[in-house]
Amino acid sequence: MKTKLMSALLALILLGTLTACDGRTGNQPSSESSTPASESPENTDESLSQFNKKATLDETVMVDEGGVKITATGLTYTNYSVELGLTIENNSGKDLSFISGSIGYSCNSVNGYMVEDGYLNCDVANGKKANDTIQFSYDTLMLYGIDEIADLEIGFDMADDDYNHTYSGPRQLKTSIYDSHDYEMNHYQATIASQAAQNTYGYEMLQFSQDALYEQNGVKMLSSGMMRWDGAYMLLLELENTTDSMVNIVLSDLGLNGLKLSSSNEAGIGIYPGKCGIMKVRLSSVLDQAYWSEYGMTGVGAVSLSLGQYYEDEMEIGEKVPVEIMISDGNATFDASGKEVYDSNGLRIVAKSVQEKKDTGELFVLMLAENNSGKTLILDDVYDSLSVNGFMTDYYCDRQELKHGESAVLVIRLQESSLEENQITSASDVQEIEVGFEIQEGYTTIDEPTITLQFGE
Repeated sequence: MKTKLMSALLALILLGTLTACDGRTGNQPSSESSTPASESPENTDESLSQFNKKATLDETVMVDEGGVKITATGLTYTNYSVELGLTIENNSGKDLSFISGSIGYSCNSVNGYMVEDGYLNCDVANGKKANDTIQFSYDTLMLYGIDEIADLEIGFDMADDDYNHTYSGPRQLKTSIYDSHDYEMNHYQATIASQAAQNTYGYEMLQFSQDALYEQNGVKMLSSGMMRWDGAYMLLLELENTTDSMVNIVLSDLGLNGLKLSSSNEAGIGIYPGKCGIMKVRLSSVLDQAYWSEYGMTGVGAVSLSLGQYYEDEMEIGEKVPVEIMISDGNATFDASGKEVYDSNGLRIVAKSVQEKKDTGELFVLMLAENNSGKTLILDDVYDSLSVNGFMTDYYCDRQELKHGESAVLVIRLQESSLEENQITSASDVQEIEVGFEIQEGYTTIDEPTITLQFGE
């Protein structure tokens, strides 16, 4: 079961997609569902049914323009996936590469749900043909409520050797069950919080809510949920695009239990008109879960974030909007204590510890910043300013933007290769770290302190 879930989640982790549209009703879960799978009082042995393999597809021309013809030849069902057969004919006068479902271009959907599955990379010389397939994993589809293929929308990026690109936009294919499929039911919501899905894939849905926590410019949040699998936490946001344009939605300012983890963009999803998508954030990818206890956090009590919107040309649609989500897995608190290393201009910084990441050999310096200045402050490191035990060391540190009253994680990642050059092989070898920071209010620098962290005392 763990292998199934991981394959489904990893395929979607960067630009999460999948979800039902149009405020669909039907077999819906309750407004909030936070009972762990292991404690559910009923149907503890139920599991999801098998994927429905009855839908067929007649041969259909999807693209026929500019000397290019792409024909869908039918559906084939394997033990693990459904495959869409394609015949590509290139008489454009140029050799072409055909791509679909990539990070660079993906407008694929199934039954109105945006999906990342459906990858294609096929080179076709001028005057030639090629047969290829696009695959959709059953596990990926069924985890989000898709148990049959009623329709698909596939888009193609066609590029020549000079990197000139032509984008087809989504082209719809209707199968033999299109007319009988229930598009009014929210299949995602009925599945993801169900005991059957939790049993099948071995996860716990800690919290699930249909509260409309976000509604801006024709984009609405239909549900939010917190999944835990093998001890790791995954935030799920179900978003619907009711506009007539594709909208890119970006998640930033992620916080946990009142402590800001990151000011950067941590997730993004492109949702086409009339479609919906699931945005997913693995919390441990923002702050390694092994370090949560250093900040006094043992579970997920609350999640904060901001959502921004952008057109396809990256023009901003509106200012980002904050969202607060309450989760029932833990207290929404954190520990702000530590060894004070800076206290000026209303900004306080404390050092926590140095931690070693065993699988990479890198060291992580954990700190916390607290802003009580009455202003919004930006805290960034001064480039190439860090030394460990007096030796210059390569590192990486994210900038943080803190509103008045906010506290935020500060993490410095020390690169393994640079540490080895200076004979530093473990956290216990670190005695002193010196690093410069720049503190800004807007575009004005108000201080540039050099901070010294002492360890091993």
